[in-house]
Amino acid sequence: MDGLTVLVAVLVVFHVAVFALAPLLSEHRRRAFRRRFRVPMRPLAIAWTATLVACILFAAVGELPLEVSMGRRETRAVGTVGLLLVAGSTVGVTGLVAGALVGRRVLRLRLGGSELPGEIVVTGRAFPTGDGEAEPGPSPVFERLAVCWAWTLEAYDRGGGDTGWTTARAGSGGTSIRIESDDDVAVTVEADFDRSHVDVPLSDSTIQPPDAPAPGRLERLTDTDVGGSEHRYSEGVVAPGETVTVVGEADAEGRIRDDGSLEPWIAAGDRSTVVRRLELLAFGYAVGGAVCLFVSLPQYLSWLHLR
Repeated sequence: MDGLTVLVAVLVVFHVAVFALAPLLSEHRRRAFRRRFRVPMRPLAIAWTATLVACILFAAVGELPLEVSMGRRETRAVGTVGLLLVAGSTVGVTGLVAGALVGRRVLRLRLGGSELPGEIVVTGRAFPTGDGEAEPGPSPVFERLAVCWAWTLEAYDRGGGDTGWTTARAGSGGTSIRIESDDDVAVTVEADFDRSHVDVPLSDSTIQPPDAPAPGRLERLTDTDVGGSEHRYSEGVVAPGETVTVVGEADAEGRIRDDGSLEPWIAAGDRSTVVRRLELLAFGYAVGGAVCLFVSLPQYLSWLHLR
Protein backbone atom coordinates (compact mmCIF):
# COMPACT_ATOMS: atom_id res chain seq x y z
CA MET A 1 0.00 0.00 0.00
CA ASP A 2 1.57 3.33 -1.04
CA GLY A 3 1.58 6.55 0.94
CA LEU A 4 -1.49 8.07 -0.77
CA THR A 5 -3.57 4.97 -0.08
CA VAL A 6 -2.57 5.11 3.57
CA LEU A 7 -3.60 8.76 3.70
CA VAL A 8 -6.97 8.00 2.10
CA ALA A 9 -7.50 5.16 4.56
CA VAL A 10 -6.74 7.40 7.54
CA LEU A 11 -9.10 10.11 6.30
CA VAL A 12 -11.90 7.62 5.68
CA VAL A 13 -11.50 6.01 9.12
CA PHE A 14 -11.54 9.47 10.72
CA HIS A 15 -14.68 10.29 8.72
CA VAL A 16 -16.36 7.12 9.97
CA ALA A 17 -15.40 7.79 13.58
CA VAL A 18 -16.71 11.36 13.52
CA PHE A 19 -19.85 11.04 11.43
CA ALA A 20 -20.96 7.41 11.91
CA LEU A 21 -19.86 6.26 15.34
CA ALA A 22 -20.06 9.47 17.36
CA PRO A 23 -23.83 10.01 16.83
CA LEU A 24 -24.47 6.54 18.26
CA LEU A 25 -23.37 7.87 21.64
CA SER A 26 -26.12 10.51 21.68
CA GLU A 27 -29.60 9.30 22.57
CA HIS A 28 -31.46 12.27 21.09
CA ARG A 29 -29.52 11.94 17.81
CA ARG A 30 -30.57 8.31 17.53
CA ARG A 31 -34.22 9.21 18.15
CA ALA A 32 -34.08 12.12 15.71
CA PHE A 33 -32.52 9.91 13.05
CA ARG A 34 -35.12 7.17 13.52
CA ARG A 35 -38.00 9.63 13.45
CA ARG A 36 -36.74 11.23 10.24
CA PHE A 37 -35.77 8.12 8.29
CA ARG A 38 -37.99 5.44 9.94
CA VAL A 39 -35.00 3.14 10.49
CA PRO A 40 -32.60 2.68 13.42
CA MET A 41 -29.20 4.31 13.07
CA ARG A 42 -26.99 1.45 14.24
CA PRO A 43 -27.47 -1.07 11.37
CA LEU A 44 -27.09 1.70 8.81
CA ALA A 45 -23.87 2.89 10.47
CA ILE A 46 -22.57 -0.69 10.41
CA ALA A 47 -23.44 -1.07 6.71
CA TRP A 48 -21.86 2.28 5.89
CA THR A 49 -18.68 1.42 7.81
CA ALA A 50 -18.41 -2.05 6.24
CA THR A 51 -18.75 -0.57 2.75
CA LEU A 52 -16.06 2.01 3.47
CA VAL A 53 -13.72 -0.72 4.72
CA ALA A 54 -14.39 -2.72 1.53
CA CYS A 55 -13.59 0.34 -0.58
CA ILE A 56 -10.32 0.79 1.32
CA LEU A 57 -9.40 -2.84 0.66
CA PHE A 58 -10.18 -2.39 -3.04
CA ALA A 59 -7.89 0.64 -3.07
CA ALA A 60 -5.16 -1.39 -1.35
CA VAL A 61 -5.16 -4.14 -3.98
CA GLY A 62 -5.96 -1.92 -6.95
CA GLU A 63 -3.90 0.68 -8.76
CA LEU A 64 -4.67 4.33 -8.21
CA PRO A 65 -4.80 6.32 -11.49
CA LEU A 66 -1.91 8.57 -10.53
CA GLU A 67 1.25 9.44 -12.41
CA VAL A 68 4.48 11.00 -11.24
CA SER A 69 4.08 13.86 -13.71
CA MET A 70 0.76 14.95 -12.22
CA GLY A 71 0.61 18.28 -10.40
CA ARG A 72 -1.15 18.97 -7.14
CA ARG A 73 -4.35 20.12 -8.84
CA GLU A 74 -4.55 17.04 -11.05
CA THR A 75 -3.86 14.74 -8.09
CA ARG A 76 -6.59 16.46 -6.09
CA ALA A 77 -9.04 16.10 -8.99
CA VAL A 78 -8.32 12.38 -9.27
CA GLY A 79 -8.76 11.96 -5.52
CA THR A 80 -12.05 13.84 -5.60
CA VAL A 81 -13.42 11.49 -8.25
CA GLY A 82 -12.43 8.50 -6.13
CA LEU A 83 -14.06 9.91 -3.00
CA LEU A 84 -17.27 10.65 -4.91
CA LEU A 85 -17.39 7.06 -6.17
CA VAL A 86 -16.78 5.78 -2.64
CA ALA A 87 -19.55 8.04 -1.34
CA GLY A 88 -21.94 6.75 -4.00
CA SER A 89 -21.13 3.13 -3.10
CA THR A 90 -21.63 3.68 0.63
CA VAL A 91 -24.90 5.55 0.08
CA GLY A 92 -26.06 2.76 -2.23
CA VAL A 93 -25.41 -0.03 0.27
CA THR A 94 -26.94 2.01 3.10
CA GLY A 95 -30.06 2.64 1.01
CA LEU A 96 -30.45 -1.05 0.25
CA VAL A 97 -30.09 -1.94 3.94
CA ALA A 98 -32.64 0.73 4.88
CA GLY A 99 -35.05 -0.63 2.26
CA ALA A 100 -34.59 -4.15 3.65
CA LEU A 101 -35.25 -2.99 7.22
CA VAL A 102 -38.43 -1.13 6.27
CA GLY A 103 -39.48 -4.01 4.00
CA ARG A 104 -39.10 -6.45 6.88
CA ARG A 105 -41.44 -4.29 8.93
CA VAL A 106 -43.96 -4.26 6.06
CA LEU A 107 -43.75 -8.05 5.92
CA ARG A 108 -44.44 -8.26 9.63
CA LEU A 109 -47.44 -6.00 9.23
CA ARG A 110 -48.82 -8.09 6.37
CA LEU A 111 -48.19 -11.51 7.89
CA GLY A 112 -48.35 -10.77 11.59
CA GLY A 113 -51.00 -12.68 13.52
CA SER A 114 -53.00 -11.99 16.64
CA GLU A 115 -52.59 -15.23 18.57
CA LEU A 116 -51.21 -15.04 22.10
CA PRO A 117 -48.51 -15.45 23.19
CA GLY A 118 -46.03 -14.44 20.50
CA GLU A 119 -45.37 -11.75 17.93
CA ILE A 120 -48.59 -9.96 17.06
CA VAL A 121 -49.91 -7.10 14.95
CA VAL A 122 -53.03 -5.40 16.26
CA THR A 123 -55.00 -2.43 14.91
CA GLY A 124 -57.58 -0.82 17.12
CA ARG A 125 -58.56 2.15 19.23
CA ALA A 126 -56.14 3.20 21.93
CA PHE A 127 -57.32 3.92 25.46
CA PRO A 128 -55.39 4.40 28.70
CA THR A 129 -55.44 1.31 30.88
CA GLY A 130 -56.82 3.38 33.75
CA ASP A 131 -54.77 1.70 36.46
CA GLY A 132 -53.88 4.73 38.52
CA GLU A 133 -50.77 6.20 36.92
CA ALA A 134 -51.78 5.14 33.39
CA GLU A 135 -53.96 8.14 32.66
CA PRO A 136 -53.87 10.22 29.47
CA GLY A 137 -51.53 13.07 30.15
CA PRO A 138 -50.74 16.40 28.58
CA SER A 139 -48.36 16.15 25.64
CA PRO A 140 -45.03 17.88 26.26
CA VAL A 141 -45.25 20.70 23.68
CA PHE A 142 -48.90 21.75 23.27
CA GLU A 143 -50.23 19.97 26.37
CA ARG A 144 -52.99 18.11 24.57
CA LEU A 145 -54.75 15.08 26.07
CA ALA A 146 -53.01 12.06 24.55
CA VAL A 147 -52.04 8.45 25.16
CA CYS A 148 -48.78 8.74 23.20
CA TRP A 149 -46.91 11.43 21.32
CA ALA A 150 -43.77 12.36 19.40
CA TRP A 151 -42.02 15.72 19.21
CA THR A 152 -39.00 17.46 17.68
CA LEU A 153 -37.06 20.63 18.40
CA GLU A 154 -35.36 22.20 15.37
CA ALA A 155 -32.97 25.14 15.29
CA TYR A 156 -32.47 27.51 12.37
CA ASP A 157 -28.86 28.28 11.36
CA ARG A 158 -27.63 26.22 14.30
CA GLY A 159 -24.21 25.67 12.80
CA GLY A 160 -23.97 29.05 11.07
CA GLY A 161 -23.53 29.66 7.38
CA ASP A 162 -27.25 29.49 6.45
CA THR A 163 -27.63 25.82 7.37
CA GLY A 164 -31.43 26.05 7.56
CA TRP A 165 -33.53 23.95 9.94
CA THR A 166 -31.75 21.06 11.68
CA THR A 167 -33.20 18.71 14.28
CA ALA A 168 -31.53 19.33 17.64
CA ARG A 169 -33.76 17.29 19.94
CA ALA A 170 -36.45 14.64 19.43
CA GLY A 171 -38.40 12.30 21.62
CA SER A 172 -41.58 10.37 22.23
CA GLY A 173 -43.64 9.33 25.20
CA GLY A 174 -46.95 8.02 26.40
CA THR A 175 -48.73 6.01 29.01
CA SER A 176 -49.73 2.35 29.25
CA ILE A 177 -52.51 1.86 26.71
CA ARG A 178 -55.14 -0.74 25.93
CA ILE A 179 -55.79 -1.56 22.26
CA GLU A 180 -59.35 -2.63 21.44
CA SER A 181 -59.47 -4.20 17.98
CA ASP A 182 -62.46 -5.12 15.83
CA ASP A 183 -61.49 -8.82 15.85
CA ASP A 184 -61.97 -9.11 19.63
CA VAL A 185 -58.25 -9.04 20.41
CA ALA A 186 -57.38 -6.82 23.36
CA VAL A 187 -53.76 -6.10 24.26
CA THR A 188 -52.04 -3.65 26.57
CA VAL A 189 -48.81 -1.84 25.74
CA GLU A 190 -46.62 -1.33 28.80
CA ALA A 191 -43.42 -0.43 26.96
CA ASP A 192 -41.12 2.50 27.57
CA PHE A 193 -42.49 4.92 24.98
CA ASP A 194 -39.35 7.00 25.13
CA ARG A 195 -37.33 4.06 23.76
CA SER A 196 -39.94 2.26 21.67
CA HIS A 197 -40.55 3.37 18.11
CA VAL A 198 -43.54 5.73 18.09
CA ASP A 199 -44.53 6.62 14.52
CA VAL A 200 -46.89 9.56 14.91
CA PRO A 201 -46.98 12.21 12.16
CA LEU A 202 -46.04 15.68 13.39
CA SER A 203 -49.21 17.71 12.95
CA ASP A 204 -48.62 21.00 14.79
CA SER A 205 -45.65 23.31 15.17
CA THR A 206 -44.71 26.72 16.50
CA ILE A 207 -41.68 28.97 15.92
CA GLN A 208 -40.15 31.04 18.72
CA PRO A 209 -37.05 33.12 19.39
CA PRO A 210 -34.26 31.08 20.97
CA ASP A 211 -34.41 33.02 24.25
CA ALA A 212 -38.16 32.48 24.71
CA PRO A 213 -39.28 29.79 27.19
CA ALA A 214 -40.02 26.43 25.58
CA PRO A 215 -43.73 25.73 25.19
CA GLY A 216 -45.59 23.34 27.47
CA ARG A 217 -43.51 21.20 29.79
CA LEU A 218 -40.74 20.47 27.31
CA GLU A 219 -38.20 22.55 29.20
CA ARG A 220 -38.51 20.15 32.14
CA LEU A 221 -37.89 17.12 29.89
CA THR A 222 -34.83 18.15 27.88
CA ASP A 223 -32.22 20.82 27.38
CA THR A 224 -33.73 23.33 24.94
CA ASP A 225 -30.65 25.57 24.77
CA VAL A 226 -29.56 24.35 21.33
CA GLY A 227 -28.43 27.57 19.66
CA GLY A 228 -29.68 28.94 16.34
CA SER A 229 -31.56 32.10 15.49
CA GLU A 230 -35.03 30.51 15.79
CA HIS A 231 -36.52 27.40 17.35
CA ARG A 232 -39.32 25.32 15.83
CA TYR A 233 -41.25 22.97 18.11
CA SER A 234 -43.32 20.26 16.41
CA GLU A 235 -45.56 17.57 17.85
CA GLY A 236 -47.95 14.80 16.91
CA VAL A 237 -50.26 12.96 19.29
CA VAL A 238 -52.62 10.01 19.50
CA ALA A 239 -55.69 11.05 21.45
CA PRO A 240 -57.73 8.52 23.48
CA GLY A 241 -59.97 6.53 21.14
CA GLU A 242 -57.93 7.13 17.98
CA THR A 243 -56.75 4.23 15.81
CA VAL A 244 -53.24 2.86 16.13
CA THR A 245 -51.37 -0.18 14.84
CA VAL A 246 -49.06 -1.99 17.26
CA VAL A 247 -46.36 -4.52 16.47
CA GLY A 248 -44.75 -6.33 19.38
CA GLU A 249 -44.19 -9.48 21.35
CA ALA A 250 -47.11 -10.21 23.69
CA ASP A 251 -47.34 -12.61 26.60
CA ALA A 252 -50.26 -14.95 27.32
CA GLU A 253 -52.18 -12.11 28.98
CA GLY A 254 -51.83 -9.80 25.98
CA ARG A 255 -49.22 -7.50 27.47
CA ILE A 256 -46.64 -5.99 25.12
CA ARG A 257 -43.51 -4.91 26.92
CA ASP A 258 -40.05 -3.79 25.87
CA ASP A 259 -38.26 -6.78 27.37
CA GLY A 260 -39.02 -9.15 24.47
CA SER A 261 -36.95 -9.95 21.40
CA LEU A 262 -39.05 -7.60 19.23
CA GLU A 263 -38.93 -3.90 20.04
CA PRO A 264 -42.50 -2.54 20.36
CA TRP A 265 -43.64 -0.27 17.57
CA ILE A 266 -46.70 1.98 17.76
CA ALA A 267 -47.94 3.74 14.62
CA ALA A 268 -50.87 6.10 14.16
CA GLY A 269 -53.49 4.83 11.67
CA ASP A 270 -54.93 1.49 10.59
CA ARG A 271 -52.85 -1.34 9.21
CA SER A 272 -53.50 -0.65 5.52
CA THR A 273 -52.53 3.02 5.89
CA VAL A 274 -49.34 2.17 7.75
CA VAL A 275 -48.42 -0.57 5.25
CA ARG A 276 -48.94 1.74 2.28
CA ARG A 277 -46.82 4.46 3.88
CA LEU A 278 -43.98 2.07 4.66
CA GLU A 279 -44.13 0.32 1.27
CA LEU A 280 -43.49 3.63 -0.50
CA LEU A 281 -40.63 4.35 1.86
CA ALA A 282 -39.05 0.91 1.38
CA PHE A 283 -39.39 1.22 -2.40
CA GLY A 284 -37.72 4.63 -2.39
CA TYR A 285 -34.81 3.43 -0.26
CA ALA A 286 -34.29 0.28 -2.31
CA VAL A 287 -34.46 1.95 -5.72
CA GLY A 288 -32.28 4.89 -4.68
CA GLY A 289 -29.72 2.59 -3.09
CA ALA A 290 -29.63 0.26 -6.09
CA VAL A 291 -29.11 3.13 -8.53
CA CYS A 292 -26.28 4.64 -6.45
CA LEU A 293 -24.57 1.29 -5.96
CA PHE A 294 -24.79 0.02 -9.54
CA VAL A 295 -23.60 3.34 -10.92
CA SER A 296 -20.79 4.02 -8.44
CA LEU A 297 -19.27 0.63 -7.62
CA PRO A 298 -18.43 -0.51 -11.20
CA GLN A 299 -16.98 2.92 -11.92
CA TYR A 300 -14.91 2.74 -8.73
CA LEU A 301 -13.53 -0.68 -9.65
CA SER A 302 -12.70 0.59 -13.14
CA TRP A 303 -11.05 3.66 -11.59
CA LEU A 304 -8.80 1.28 -9.62
CA HIS A 305 -8.13 -0.87 -12.74
CA LEU A 306 -9.80 -3.88 -11.10
CA ARG A 307 -12.14 -4.61 -14.01
